[in-house]
Amino acid sequence: MSRSAEYGASRPCRRDKAGVIPSPFPLPGGERVYVLFPLPLGERIKVRGGNHSTALHIPNSKGFTLIEVLLSLAILALISTVTYMSFSSSGEHVEQAEAARDDVDLARTLIARMSDDIANAFCKPGMKSGVFFGLKEEVETSEGQRRIDSIFVSTLTNSRRPGSKESDLWVVGYRFKEKPDGGGYRLMRYERRDLSFGTAPMEGGEEYVLTDRIENLRLRYHDGSKWREGWGSSSPCTLPKGVEISFSTVEGRLFTTMTEVRNTL
Repeated sequence: MSRSAEYGASRPCRRDKAGVIPSPFPLPGGERVYVLFPLPLGERIKVRGGNHSTALHIPNSKGFTLIEVLLSLAILALISTVTYMSFSSSGEHVEQAEAARDDVDLARTLIARMSDDIANAFCKPGMKSGVFFGLKEEVETSEGQRRIDSIFVSTLTNSRRPGSKESDLWVVGYRFKEKPDGGGYRLMRYERRDLSFGTAPMEGGEEYVLTDRIENLRLRYHDGSKWREGWGSSSPCTLPKGVEISFSTVEGRLFTTMTEVRNTL
């Protein structure tokens, strides 16, 4: 059956000026049907007439094929993967930035404290409570050899507590101690405020953990002509001209500074 017969047309149809072929349908109200030819599967017939217009949809319209659906899913999966990788990469960058910031904050704090203690070191020959002692130390670990130097100084940086008979002079020190579980070393700070009794300056006092994120600490001392890896002993007390402080964090970042000792004779 032809398309004209299917729609009830009994004679050939002529196109109007708009390129539309009028086809007569026995519709109420004098409505006429205008069909655009050729019509593909899923074509629509526009019905005009009276005070309304109606769209008639011919069944068996074409839908999505399996290939189109699979292609759409593949594109969606690709977009999702790229988006996830982008967010994952951004998260890693944020973590790296935070770790770098933490290392810089740690370095600033440690350098400020050590530099202040060393710069204000004070002692002179015959002074019983004076000390400036730097020891070179190395240990073997599973990751290789580590430098964990220590230093003890009598310095004028004590913040005297109200009501006490303390002076500005006290003894502070920095040294490493192994963790209780044997899983590495921690940097300790030693403080002794009371220098009135007759014990050695490096005995007694208090000690607490500064950080466990320092991997290596190297101290060098300048005597006015050359650099030395260690300095002096607990007695007699002499001061270097300057001290180089170099340390690395567990993240592998290296920090170095040089501090001048102010109270040299």
